[in-house]
Amino acid sequence: MGTPDNEDGRERPIANAEVMTGPEERTLTGAISAAVVDLYARAYGHERTTATTYLNDNIVVCVLESILTSAEDALIASGSAGDVIDGRVSFQTNAEDEFTSAVERLTQRRVTAFLSANQTTPGVACELFFLDSAPPALLDL
Repeated sequence: MGTPDNEDGRERPIANAEVMTGPEERTLTGAISAAVVDLYARAYGHERTTATTYLNDNIVVCVLESILTSAEDALIASGSAGDVIDGRVSFQTNAEDEFTSAVERLTQRRVTAFLSANQTTPGVACELFFLDSAPPALLDL
């Protein structure tokens, strides 16, 4: 859950880490980004969404870009951005258990709260997870 940057060779806890997703990514933040992007891809049928995940103490923030489908872009262009947001909120409400399960599995900590936000211009989203306790590496400090 960290990188071996300390002088004594112990892992340093990850704080405010930024990692882009990719199949070779093996960090916790990269794994969370990949899981959330996968959920979006399965729900919306496109794979251009990218994510950057930040982890700090009990907070996980996953910022997604390029989230909109071509159909959503067309709705926004025709003045129906509210309908797109309503659809996105519905998706995130229905997928809350999947989002939460993925973060719990990867962090090995319980998610106590999940919040989600979307914006159509630009097409971005933010998934915010509150975790139940400090990461094990931080408890030893």
